[in-house]
Amino acid sequence: MDNYSERNYGQQPMKPNNNLILAIFTTICCCLPLGIVGIVYATKVDTLYNTGQYEAAYRAADDAKKWSLIGLVVGAIGVAIYVVAVVLFGFGAAGGFAGFMQ
Repeated sequence: MDNYSERNYGQQPMKPNNNLILAIFTTICCCLPLGIVGIVYATKVDTLYNTGQYEAAYRAADDAKKWSLIGLVVGAIGVAIYVVAVVLFGFGAAGGFAGFMQ
């Protein structure tokens, strides 16, 4: 029953959003490794859809979104840790760690 053709009687489903822009944004602004994983999955979506592998295309789209959002969260946590370090220890404002040690 999970087979696409059994559910939709041969109709072609809507193409899933490949989430490529979200993955690129994550890569550039937040978390490079997880953003790249998102880009890899996002680029698979169109190929899978065009070859008729609709369920695999939807899974790849979901994976691209999942890894991109995880990257955004990891990046936000990293920024929060950095801000706390700057506030508590003054890193960056006093010339970095070298200025802190003097």
